[in-house]
Amino acid sequence: MKQYNHIKMKKLYTLLSLVVLSFAANAQCSDVFISEYTEGSSNNKALELYNPSNGDVDLSVYSVVVIGNGGSFTNTFDLYGTLASNDVFLMTTNQMDSATQSLADTALSFPSVCHFSGDDAVMLLKGTDTIDIIGQRRVRTVWTVGTGKTQNYTLVRKYAVEKGDTVWTTASTQWDVYPSNTWTYLGSHSSSCHPSAATEPAAAVDNPTQEAVDVISIYSQSYTDPATVNYYPGWGQTTQYADFVIGTDSMIKYSSLNYQGIDFDASQIDASSMEMLHIDIWTADVDDIEIFPISRASGEKAVKKTLTAGQWNSFDIPLSEYTSQGLSMSDIFQFKFDNTGASKGTGTIFIDNMYLWKEPTLVYTAADIADIIMLDADLAPTNEGTLYEITGVVYGVDLDGNAGLSFTIIDETAGMNIFNFNDVDDYVVTEGDEITVKGKIDFFNGLLELFADSIKVNSQNNTLKAPTLVSAPSEATESDFITLEKVWVTNDTITVWPNNGNVELTNEDMDTFQIRIDRDIPGIVGMPVEFDTMTITGIGGQFDNRAPYNEGYQIFPRGLSDIAEWVDLSSVREIAVQTSVYPNPANNNLTIAGATKWDNFVVYSIMGSEVSAGTLNNNNLSVANLENGTYIIKLVAGEQVGVARFVVNK
Repeated sequence: MKQYNHIKMKKLYTLLSLVVLSFAANAQCSDVFISEYTEGSSNNKALELYNPSNGDVDLSVYSVVVIGNGGSFTNTFDLYGTLASNDVFLMTTNQMDSATQSLADTALSFPSVCHFSGDDAVMLLKGTDTIDIIGQRRVRTVWTVGTGKTQNYTLVRKYAVEKGDTVWTTASTQWDVYPSNTWTYLGSHSSSCHPSAATEPAAAVDNPTQEAVDVISIYSQSYTDPATVNYYPGWGQTTQYADFVIGTDSMIKYSSLNYQGIDFDASQIDASSMEMLHIDIWTADVDDIEIFPISRASGEKAVKKTLTAGQWNSFDIPLSEYTSQGLSMSDIFQFKFDNTGASKGTGTIFIDNMYLWKEPTLVYTAADIADIIMLDADLAPTNEGTLYEITGVVYGVDLDGNAGLSFTIIDETAGMNIFNFNDVDDYVVTEGDEITVKGKIDFFNGLLELFADSIKVNSQNNTLKAPTLVSAPSEATESDFITLEKVWVTNDTITVWPNNGNVELTNEDMDTFQIRIDRDIPGIVGMPVEFDTMTITGIGGQFDNRAPYNEGYQIFPRGLSDIAEWVDLSSVREIAVQTSVYPNPANNNLTIAGATKWDNFVVYSIMGSEVSAGTLNNNNLSVANLENGTYIIKLVAGEQVGVARFVVNK
């Protein structure tokens, strides 16, 4: 298992990547900044603030501060009111020319934050935090800005600027420079945060990813279109048709759209084996479009889609939405597009990548886990993306929190991490379940995994194998059930187990490695590190983000009970008298043989972890709560010590 603070950001799909990139860009357009600075003749001075966000802003938390003459005086103005999205707050001196002053939200009398000279630093504050600046505080100079200066020039923030900047070396490059007494741009601001509406697409839509064998193309350069097809049959409508090209990508342009369609002439399409109709549509002014497949036998049926202006709208329409209306998909000879909105007869749409498709039939190869671990010299998989079906028993817990899955299964040959960004088949990870998983080989930071497509539970409450005793985690222990003996926390200042963090351990060979304390492991986060020397059981993992992937090996305990005090059993055996117990193997109860009446007992796992202790009752002990496995019992009666080995087999 892996070190997850996840959402697991690996290999995000193209669409998700575009969404994330778009969000990152728009995140810049979130807070007020200075959009214009006018240092004109005499007291013709103005300062403009701009709201680039998509919502209203409460200005009462903002203020403008002017630090004059290198710090010899300060003027402050506390803003007020609400500033709408894509709007400005304009302040001028009350000596500004009357026409410009009439545009202002406030006209300030001397002294004020608008009565600045070119050597005064101007700052915009949000609360106590500076979020934008012109000039440098505690410096008295006239600052150079592009081809002009902060004195006797008008400065307008460049179109591409989307937020304030408190570092003047970069902020000084963000202005368009105009001559003194230029008032033209006051009262509004143009920004890439709110670009003017486009009338046609600036970029082509992404190419489709379906395999050609699963597609019947209607219009797409990615596939072969029908041999006989007419994209402008006319039908007596006002609609106009043209080819529209972006780079090497062609698309259909229907302008003055009333209704229009596609005709296969004398031929037809049998789409009865298909599942979806895909179509990409871009528009600036069409609100709703009805899409009609037309059958020779059963006529036409529509599905209506709402379009978002200024972007590509990608639709995958289940064909069941048509067949449920009585449409036959075996003899489609036409498609029709009907503009049903207010722009009927005037609006324009662009169409690309129109095709019918079906889900591919995936073939998963059934295999033992050991047979699908195929690594190159860097310990990376050579079969990444290959489809497999594996069966194994679940060990440990789900380490991917509330959404998605990440856990380990182990069969008779090896172990494998199972992962998906989302839940799969409503499966709830339960240790001891035997499950069959179908998916593809994946790889994340050195950890081999199966990206699950389906999960089926075969049985529950299966017996776990005994953990493998190792001296340190390694490539061989990845996704295996292991035990480390005689290890300790390297940094003795760590007194509690962290929340979703790593702790370095050291063994008696002075090797170091990591124990991963995941927040999803029950009962361990924040608990004290109780023992100086420990026996730790858990799942082997790895987190190594660069080739060769031969470092970062870890152990994931399954709970607090997997961390126990290390006990030197050899010394116990040396001082103890060998004692007989029966029945051995035991089921629910164990009896200690002989005449000695033993008082107290301690039961250890074969790896040395203490699992129970207490007082004996007539030399009888209940072992019903012990899991199947081998144990050692230490017996005490006064100064006499006995020891016995027994097996639990239920």
